[in-house]
Order: sequence, then C-alpha cells, then structure tokens
Amino acid sequence: MGEVIDEGDGVSGETFQRARTPAQRAQRVVAVLEATRRLLADAEVATLSLGAISREAGLASSNVLRYFGSREGLLLDLMDAEYALWLPDLDARFGAEVAVVDIDRVAATVAATLAQRPLLSRLIAASSELLRYPMPGETLERCRDQGRRNQSELARILSGALEVALSVRDQSYLVAGLHAVVSAASGWSAQSAFPVDFETAARGLLAIQLQGLVIRAESCPAAT
Repeated sequence: MGEVIDEGDGVSGETFQRARTPAQRAQRVVAVLEATRRLLADAEVATLSLGAISREAGLASSNVLRYFGSREGLLLDLMDAEYALWLPDLDARFGAEVAVVDIDRVAATVAATLAQRPLLSRLIAASSELLRYPMPGETLERCRDQGRRNQSELARILSGALEVALSVRDQSYLVAGLHAVVSAASGWSAQSAFPVDFETAARGLLAIQLQGLVIRAESCPAAT
C-alpha cells in the first residue's frame, strides 16, 4: 500500500519507520479508519475482525490497538468520523431552508441525509452492542467525549430547526431516540418478509419522536 509502517509490525521484507510525530500518528489513524471503511463496503460491522482491519491497513493488530484501544473503540471512532461529515451537511440543509421548517420536514431531512450515509446508519445501529464490550479507560473516555460533542451539536441543529429549546435531559433523549430509530429502521429494512424502506421508516419514527420532544419542551420549559 506504499505506507511506512511501525517498527515491530512483524511483516517480513519491509522497511519500517515508527510514527514519531503527532502529524504522523494522525495520518496513521486516518489510514486505519479508511481501511476500515473499505472493508465495511462488503463486511458486516459485527463480523469485521481486528485482524482483517490490521491486514488492510498494513499494520500489526498490536499497533492498531495502540492507536484505538480496542476493535470497538476503532469502530466507534469511525462512527464519530462519519458524524463529523454528516452534521455539517445536516446543518447546511436546514440553513438553506427558506420556509418555516415543521416537524415532518425536519424528520424528512434527517432521514434523507442518513439514507445517503449508509455506513453511518450501520455504525449507529451497531453502537449499542459495541459499547457493551470492555474498553481501556482512555478509549472509553474518548468515546464518551465524542458522544457528548455529537449530542450537543445535533441538539443545536435540530432545536434550531424546530425553534424549540431542549433541556439537557431531552438532548440526551434526542440522540438516544435517534439511535433507536436508526437501529429499528436498519433492522426492518434488512429483511424481506415485511418489506420496509429505511428512509420511509426512519422519517415516520423520527417525526413521532420529535413531536413528543417538542410537546414536552413546550409544556415543561424548565425541565432539566
């Protein structure tokens, strides 16, 4: 792959150079995330192994763990990277709206942008299972920081679009509900007995959730 990899990777016939600067380490992290993206084009999140990711990235598993802490931490970092691509797009969509944005239109916009980012939807659907696995303390805290940051930004975008102030508690419910909606829509759209379209299901379920949060915020503005 043309990448200079860490000393001690155990791959014979190669010349190794350790990533010594923050910039080099950041490049290595990006390379592993890109390798994981490529593999997830054909593999399931639940079955993608650390070994497969390591081979695709040209690193030993021990070095991948050095950067990410665990397989689950790596996949959650990839979800965070996908969030970082999605949220500015979502914000721009609502910023371009010229008419009053109602609940159904907000739900439709969120569902449409998620449908355009199937990898994010798949990682969101897998995230609750990923979080069940033990992680090193530093990895767990990093994932918590990512969740807090994404929660705050998503709440800002959606509360602005809906013109409603959400309490801190309801901001967390917003994200938890969104993840539940994506998980449900992903699951139902993956079976053929009762055909379900992901975007249609996500739009309808999100509208119900957002309606409840808006009513709650309007009736209990001081709730925290």
